[in-house]
Amino acid sequence: MKRTLQCVFAAAALLASSSAWAQTFGEKGQVAISAERLFGLTYDSASRTQNGQDTSVKVTHFSLLSSPVTIGGNAAGFVWAGYGSPRVAGDYFLINRLSLGAALGYAHWSLKTEPAGLNPAPTTSGDSFTFAPRVGYFLSFNDMIGFWPRGGFTYRTFSATDGNGRDSSGHDLAFTLEAPFAFTVIPHVVFWGGPTLDVGLSGSQSTKQPNGSTISLDFNATEIGIQTGLVVYFGT
Repeated sequence: MKRTLQCVFAAAALLASSSAWAQTFGEKGQVAISAERLFGLTYDSASRTQNGQDTSVKVTHFSLLSSPVTIGGNAAGFVWAGYGSPRVAGDYFLINRLSLGAALGYAHWSLKTEPAGLNPAPTTSGDSFTFAPRVGYFLSFNDMIGFWPRGGFTYRTFSATDGNGRDSSGHDLAFTLEAPFAFTVIPHVVFWGGPTLDVGLSGSQSTKQPNGSTISLDFNATEIGIQTGLVVYFGT
């Protein structure tokens, strides 16, 4: 009797699993809700132009549920948060394989610097908001593995305040490409991982100094990374 019940439960589980796998990711009418760029390795490169002079900063980050932050050019308080910040996203499959969606992100960060002779060390903190519309096309290798390249734009606004009385604010725009491989770990749940590229198109920042003057500069920030995400999908 015990063995019979075990066989019945095993058969029911197999049938339920087969039915669930039959609805593969990327079908028309599906909605995919994602948590993205949860952790990964990124390489950030930024250049600024101030009074006709160019300065570049390059940083490598490993982030886990955090926002990569870089500070360069202290005289102007040049600050930016990397494109690798965690975000949430929604995508809708207009037809089989073709998706249209957008990602939204918010990051708050705090960074303490310790220049010689200053005690206590000043702390720079700030916030950034991200909006990234995109279009994608899902290629299925089988019921469990696929490839979901996506392209679009990323727009960010950010602000920062440091312990020296400087307030900065700015925005930037990047062209974004993502090429993740998707793995269906359980029915309706997809884990993805793969390369991301955010190519800076334009950006500007203004910093109000303690003496009341304002310094403005232009900059471009580019990021190359390996990122991960988790997707829950539902629909017909």
